[in-house]
Amino acid sequence: MTPDEYTMWLERDRTGRNVEELQKTYDRLILQIKRIDPLTIAQTADGSYQGDGVPRIVIQCLHSWFVLDLLPYRIRAEHEALDTLPLKVLALHHLVTAAENEGTGMRVMGKWIDCRSLQHGSILGAHFANSTMQAIGQFFALSESQQISRAMMWGGKPIDLGDRGVLFKLFPRLPVALVHWRGDDEFPPYNKVLFDVSASNYMPTHALAAMTEFLIYRLAEE
Repeated sequence: MTPDEYTMWLERDRTGRNVEELQKTYDRLILQIKRIDPLTIAQTADGSYQGDGVPRIVIQCLHSWFVLDLLPYRIRAEHEALDTLPLKVLALHHLVTAAENEGTGMRVMGKWIDCRSLQHGSILGAHFANSTMQAIGQFFALSESQQISRAMMWGGKPIDLGDRGVLFKLFPRLPVALVHWRGDDEFPPYNKVLFDVSASNYMPTHALAAMTEFLIYRLAEE
């Protein structure tokens, strides 16, 4: 299986090669988040502001959580699998975007769309579908018990979509559904990744696609 974009980012992070731009993005996002009221950050991302000791914001992420420390400003993950520079950047993208879109009034609606219907998704959608097609197929080729076991490892749970669906929360206000249709005599089996119609208010499309790709490849790993 071709490595996903996250795996390639992680390899660059570990080896120190070509990581300068990612570090610049991290530094820029930290500067942006410093200008936002911490209570706004917590509220718009459904996080928890904790003021005892070092003030911080805690936000759920899949099976774990991120902590945004406020003195000094830095972000860290509770679990090693998430505590990497690429995922820290993606988490910061979410927190900044959610806070900046506070006034839109858009909340999680429970209405599903695919990547092509996200903001600026018309171009990215085809690439995202192609890059995840094999991995999501491998996941749904597993037995039902294996699918449930792997999904639970990342905080997933069944959802009534298609013939088989699994719901994950990348963050509390960023649900993503992986859906499988078995197919029949006329149509082949089909898989799809769906996002809530509000998703573009909580994360840029390129970042949302990268984080979803990370999840799908982890589910499909041997």
